[in-house]
Amino acid sequence: QRGAGAKRICPLRRAGCGRRSETMFCPLIATTGLVMHPPVPSPMEANARAYFALGNQVKQQLGPTDAHDLETALDPAFEFVAPLVGPLDKKAIIAATAGLDLATALPDFDARYHDFRADPDDPNRIWMTMRVCGTQTGPLTFAGTTAEPSVPPIRVESPPEAVSLRFTNSGSLVELTTGYPIDKGCGTTGGLGGIFGILEGLGKPLPAALTRSTAEILTPLLRVVGSVPPAASASMLRPPKLDASSRLPDDRLIELTAALIDSKFGTEAPALLAPSFTFSGPVGEPLDRSSFLAAGWIDLQAGMPDLQQHYLDVRVCPYDVNRVWYTTSSRGTHTAPLTLGTVTHAPTGRRWESPPECGSATFDAEGRCVGVTSGYVMDRRMGNTDGLGGIYGLCNALELPMPIPKWQLRTPVQNLARVRGE
Repeated sequence: QRGAGAKRICPLRRAGCGRRSETMFCPLIATTGLVMHPPVPSPMEANARAYFALGNQVKQQLGPTDAHDLETALDPAFEFVAPLVGPLDKKAIIAATAGLDLATALPDFDARYHDFRADPDDPNRIWMTMRVCGTQTGPLTFAGTTAEPSVPPIRVESPPEAVSLRFTNSGSLVELTTGYPIDKGCGTTGGLGGIFGILEGLGKPLPAALTRSTAEILTPLLRVVGSVPPAASASMLRPPKLDASSRLPDDRLIELTAALIDSKFGTEAPALLAPSFTFSGPVGEPLDRSSFLAAGWIDLQAGMPDLQQHYLDVRVCPYDVNRVWYTTSSRGTHTAPLTLGTVTHAPTGRRWESPPECGSATFDAEGRCVGVTSGYVMDRRMGNTDGLGGIYGLCNALELPMPIPKWQLRTPVQNLARVRGE
């Protein structure tokens, strides 16, 4: 058994002077008998590294772009899935990526793949993280359009992104998931991953209707009329930055993470949280320490007595000082009254199975937590939440009202495709 416990949801109520009161739900985990499972090496790592190296002309490319290399490496049943694109079959992905010349456009391009680790359920699947960086000094051609370099050249840094590859027993690549940001506050792409993020970071963004949720597009307009709370301060929108002198030993960081989770992320032991503490997720604004500690707790265990929570791949970040990453997954059946916010929902008998979600905790030199991230989905096809994480995924699975309408979590392009039945 990988570890089980109770998952609780924290409703955070914000109200501005003269503004409509809003409730923001942030998924937090409170466990007993916590087990922090480290990453497991994968026999597929050599396959993954060989695939990424095919035709490579930069330090580390996203993947092969030569049509012949792709034709040889990809299985006939190949499928590509990103947060906003796909599934794409073998023919479509070759057409989309063939000819992408990163060596000309960004000669110092580096995907920085790291944290290779085995999938807990599929021996042919391997997970990893990438953190793209590069400086555009030449034209970048993608999907029939060309982005010329700016003067002076622009350097792009993407957020950390979850990536996975699944191979057949014969060694061909049958599935690739990529471009799933796991902290939208990192980098220079406005939280976007994949090639969409690279173009955004280089100042050549694709249309917002394709890359941004409807809520993101509407929020600035709604702020003008006072319908939503004001934006968080710029300092809260960026992840904590610590210098090398603050670095703690890896074992100590794992201990601190376990203690933080056991204390319900510091709500039962506020001294664990630094004054500058922030909580953030993929939806909504980050929360400061006072808002976080003022939150009430809703016990999901009461509504789902069989609730299970697993912590996997607990690992210290090689790029951000004192940051610990982990993967969570939740499963439970709604067989008892469940209270969310001010509403108690009668048992529906429905099952909640979340997709794998990435979270993290960052600590200062004194061991106090300065930041927590939560709810970042790593594969939108998994689970039964229609690709949604945290409270949104829970409500979708149980068919309960969401904190904000589901259509606002989709891009306008995605909403149009659903209307058309595509």
